Amino acid sequence: MHNKLTLTLATALALAASSAAQNCSDNTYPLRLVNAAGALLPQSGGIWQPPNEMVYLAFDPAMPSGIYLVFVTDPIGGHDEVLSMNDVTDRLVHVTNNAGVITLSLPYSVNPDVPAFGAGLNGQGQSVPLFPFRSASWDPCHFKAWAGNGWTDPIDPLNPYVLPGGFDANAGVCRVRSYTRFDIGDGTGSDVTGLVFEDLDQDGVRDVGEPGIAGAQVQLVNTTTSTSTTTDGTGHFAFLNVLAGPYTVELPLVSGWNATTPSTVSIDVCGCSDVAVQFGRARENQRHDGHTIGFWRNKHGLGLITQYNLLPGINSLGLVDSAGNHVSFANLTQYANWLQDANATNMANMLSAQLVAMWCSIAVGNVGGGALISDPVLGNVSIGSVVAQAIASLAAHPFTPSGSPFRAEQTALKNALDRANNNQNWL
Repeated sequence: MHNKLTLTLATALALAASSAAQNCSDNTYPLRLVNAAGALLPQSGGIWQPPNEMVYLAFDPAMPSGIYLVFVTDPIGGHDEVLSMNDVTDRLVHVTNNAGVITLSLPYSVNPDVPAFGAGLNGQGQSVPLFPFRSASWDPCHFKAWAGNGWTDPIDPLNPYVLPGGFDANAGVCRVRSYTRFDIGDGTGSDVTGLVFEDLDQDGVRDVGEPGIAGAQVQLVNTTTSTSTTTDGTGHFAFLNVLAGPYTVELPLVSGWNATTPSTVSIDVCGCSDVAVQFGRARENQRHDGHTIGFWRNKHGLGLITQYNLLPGINSLGLVDSAGNHVSFANLTQYANWLQDANATNMANMLSAQLVAMWCSIAVGNVGGGALISDPVLGNVSIGSVVAQAIASLAAHPFTPSGSPFRAEQTALKNALDRANNNQNWL
C-alpha cells in the first residue's frame, strides 16, 4: 500500500512537472485585441474597449504552432452561445509560429468571403478578424473571445467548446486555452451617420473640395419600419440610438441629380458601435455658364459667395499664393486681394485663381460638374474632373516656377479652366 501510494504520488508529480514544463494552462498565452494595422485596442479595468466592430485577435508571440478554434461568446456565466456571424469551420485557424512571428491560414474554410487577415501585435505577423458578430439580447455589447487547440468533437456550430488548458494525461498532449473580455459601446443602440456629397468629377469618391449637399432626404429602413431625416448644411445626417438588426440606408432619387454611388446600402447594426455611410450625387443639368476671375472678385461675385456661404469651401481647396504657401481667408477682403494679385510666376498661384472661379460657378449652379469641355491637351473631359485634378495638383505641387517639372501639367489645367471660365471650350 505504501509503495502504491508512493508510485501514485510520483506519477502525479511527474505529470504536474510535465504540464508546467510544457506551459499549457489557461491564459498562459494571452490574447491581444488589435485593429487591422496591428495597434492594440484600448482597455479599461482589464477589459478591451474597441471603438467599433473591426476587432482582430492577435496571438501571443510564444503561442505554439497548431490548429486553434477561435470564436466569440457572451461573457455571462451559463450563456455559451456563439456570437460569431460566420461558419464555425472558418474559425479553425492554423497558427504557424516562426521565432515569434505568427502566420495564419484557414485550412478548413468553406466560406469564400472570409475577411482578410490583419497585422498582428504591433505588426508582428498576422491577426484573425473576429467580426462580424452579433450582440446578445440578454447582455448587449459585451463579448468574450476564445482560442484553444482542444475542443469537443464534433464541434457544435451554435455552442462550440474549447477544452480547459493543461496537460491531458490520457492523450499525452498539452492543451492550450486563452480567453479575454471586450465591450463595445453601452448597449443603448448605434448611431447611423453619414454624408451626401456633390460628386463633381462623378467618380463615386468624395474628393477634396467636393461639398456636402444640404436638405437631402435619407431613409433608414428595416422589415417593419422606415424612418427619414434630412442632411444639415454640410451634407451630414444621423439616425440616433438605432436598435440592433439588419437595415438599409437609402437615398431616394430626385429630379436634377444623378447617383454616383449606390443609392441603397445594406448595414448590420449590432446595437453597440456606430455605422457610417456616404452617398454621392452629381448635378444632372449640364449648364455651362462660366464666370471669370474678375467676376468672382467684383461685388456681384462676392455677393454670391456671401449668399451661398462659399468661403469655408474656398478655404478647403488648398489654394496657394505666389510663394507657394497654402492660403485661407478670414474674410472676403483677404480673398479678393489674393485673387487680384494672382500671377503665373508661380503657376500654382495662377491655377489656384482659375480653379476658385470655376469652383464657385459650380457651387452656385451656373455650371454642372458633369458638363464637358474639349481641350487640346486634356481631351474631352468633364469640368468636375478638371477641378479635381487641379485640387490634387495644388496639394502635391504648390510651387511651380519656371523650370519646375510640374509646371506644364499645371499650365494645361489652368488654360482649360481659363477657357471654361470664359465659355470658350464647352461641348
